Amino acid sequence: MNTNLVAIIFALALPLTAVANSGEYQKDHTHYQATKIERMGKHLSLTDEQKTKLEALFKQNREKFKALREESRTQMQSILTPEQYSKLQETKQQRREKWRAKHHKKHHQEKSGDTQ
Repeated sequence: MNTNLVAIIFALALPLTAVANSGEYQKDHTHYQATKIERMGKHLSLTDEQKTKLEALFKQNREKFKALREESRTQMQSILTPEQYSKLQETKQQRREKWRAKHHKKHHQEKSGDTQ
């Protein structure tokens, strides 16, 4: 039962913490958000006012998500033993590094025109 609980917590936690909350992430996220609003603007013929409102909505949702992620982290710490929580953190870090390496490689392939 304990193993199932840890597996469930881990499965639920990964989507919430898949990306490190670093300055690099913030830069990428801001760029992604601007690109998304640009695409929506062209596709939907958005007004400047609508674009501004969407930017505010996305920012508000990002802040809510950040608060939810922090609350989940706090609750996990109270449920897991220190050893389990440490192992979870290590696993998440390894997944981040693997994700970054994969996307870094993909980005460089796209720049060189060497996509598969």
